[in-house]
Amino acid sequence: MRGNLTSSIVTLCFICAGLGFWPRSAAAQSYNFFTTIDVPCSAAPPTNCPNGKARATSAQGINAGGDVVGFYIDGVGKTHGYLLRGGQFTTIEVPGSIAGVAGNLPTAARGINAGGEIVGSYTAPFNPPVSTTVGYDSPAYCPALGSPACIKGFLYSSGQFSVVLVPGHPGVIAQRITQAGDIYGCLHDFLLMDDMLGFVRTRFGYASLAVHGGELADGSLTKTDSMNNGATPDGRTIVGGWTDLSTGLTFGFLVKNGGFGTYDAPAPGATWIWDINPAGAFVGFFHDTRNHGYIQLPDGSAPITLDPQNSINASAIGINPGGTVVGQYTDTSGHVHGFIVIPD
Repeated sequence: MRGNLTSSIVTLCFICAGLGFWPRSAAAQSYNFFTTIDVPCSAAPPTNCPNGKARATSAQGINAGGDVVGFYIDGVGKTHGYLLRGGQFTTIEVPGSIAGVAGNLPTAARGINAGGEIVGSYTAPFNPPVSTTVGYDSPAYCPALGSPACIKGFLYSSGQFSVVLVPGHPGVIAQRITQAGDIYGCLHDFLLMDDMLGFVRTRFGYASLAVHGGELADGSLTKTDSMNNGATPDGRTIVGGWTDLSTGLTFGFLVKNGGFGTYDAPAPGATWIWDINPAGAFVGFFHDTRNHGYIQLPDGSAPITLDPQNSINASAIGINPGGTVVGQYTDTSGHVHGFIVIPD
């Protein structure tokens, strides 16, 4: 990878992560063998990571080959993307030149396809007057420090970074990318959740999905707070989450061949879907007194809870064709770790 990508070696025992196949009897599977992911990070300036580990690590996506992407937070609070491939971490940072500044920008890698293309988000700097006078859909637009409008999508392909933005909207989070290059995620303006809308970018252009009253509608509707988090390779099933702003209840959703359905289990009104694999198994989290990760197998059996040992919160965020799942959890000390779990 190019000059703004740095590497370090780590020993983790999950080289077989992408080698499994979905079993004939999926319901008989269990997920018990969790491996923790902590990105190594220098204790020296400028990162100042305690004990040489990232202050927080999240695993966001995994492809068929077992390559994992995510992000980590260093000791001074800056966010960096990473790629974990063959036991080696590579830091992924969007260059500041995209936004007209020096250095690298806070970056989160979120999805990776089988060809190694990576999508995610970066934060443009508050750099007046440049960042406040350019157009809404500029890679540099950032109206105020901490504004959601400063969050932009990116694509890393063939050694080059490019920006993923939806015309007329300042903010984008690119969450997943298929082998065909279709990108799924959300667009937003200035409020993040309250004006968030799911989108897909294909070679034909952009399409928006808005959840309205439990029905699928086009992007002209004002009901928002929905996000597309993944899709099957053919795009016929899209998954994500949405919040009913009148009640505050959160639901997963599945769009199958254009028809909308809510997924409201295991916790009614407190469930989210983060990703789906080609077999139709999907993952996410639900909340009772805490967040729990889960996987829902395609046979319709009861969802399997995915909580690493000693976790007080967990979320399953990515799944590959072999059924390997990645996510994040918080331990009893409050430290956030990534995890990877392979079907038994």
